[in-house]
Order: sequence, then structure tokens, then C-alpha cells
Amino acid sequence: MSWCWIAFVEDRPAGADAAASTTTGDGRRVGTLAVWLRRAKPVRSARRMDLRLADPAGAAATLSLVLPPAGMRLPFDDVALQHARRRVLAETPFDGVSTLLADASHFAGALTVARGEAQVARLPDEPFARLFAARVLHLGEGVLGSVAPPAGPTIERYGSAQPWPWDRFPA
Repeated sequence: MSWCWIAFVEDRPAGADAAASTTTGDGRRVGTLAVWLRRAKPVRSARRMDLRLADPAGAAATLSLVLPPAGMRLPFDDVALQHARRRVLAETPFDGVSTLLADASHFAGALTVARGEAQVARLPDEPFARLFAARVLHLGEGVLGSVAPPAGPTIERYGSAQPWPWDRFPA
């Protein structure tokens, strides 16, 4: 599986491969979501995300951005996190979902992409929002696309350095 870097920053950073402003439900600008398609970590706050979700031609979307509190290290083996992933697989799919990683074995957040009234209405109850507080944000076009849901969860002990979801093994 391939991954890219994603970070929530104040303004569009130089060298980002895609970026767009985010706003709250009442229209207040709260920052920029940026994506980098490179190997080296571009900014300190960057996390790894499933590369298939990055799309410089992607339509505007509503996001649920879940980040653990500073200093919190939740292992991917945690029962609550495993339950959230099972719920993602069992429920009607969103346009895209990816966990975020800072290292090979700890949950560093999740990003859920919703488009259309039905998906947006489900965001307050999206599975990862039950782990930590979610920020629901509106994202401009040109950053995130749509990704089909995976066939099932991976087992972190074999490839935990990759963001979930992923539905096949490397050749």
C-alpha cells in the first residue's frame, strides 16, 4: 500500500501537492488541509494517510477529522479502535475513510470524507468520532477524492506501518 502525508495547517504550505481551505458549519475559516506526495515528512504535524484518498481533482466535501489529544498514544490493537474499524466495514460506506499514522503501531487520527446530504447527516455518528472528539469541517475542492471500501481490515502485526483501510497484500 502507498501512503501520503496530510496535515491541518494555517495557510497553504509551499510545496504541497494539494491543499484547500476548511471552514466550520457557520462559514468561519479554520485553516488548510494539505497533502504531500513525497517520502520525507513535510511538516511536524503531518500524519500518513492512504494515498488513494488524495485527489487534486477531488470535489469539495465535508470531513470528520478525529485526532487524539496531545500525548495520547492509542495502539491499533485497542479494542475500541478495532470496534470502530468493524463499524466502518459494516455500515453504509462514506466517500472515503483513512486512519492517520505517526508511527507504525499507534492511531494518530482518522479522516472520514462525506459528500451528499445522506453521508453528511451520518458524520456526527461516524465510528471514529466515538473514540475522540471529531471536528466536522467543510473542505474546498482539489484535495480528497473517493475510495471504495476495503474487503476487510488488515492485521497490524503484518504491515502496521500502513494507514488503514487496505484490501490486498503487496505482490
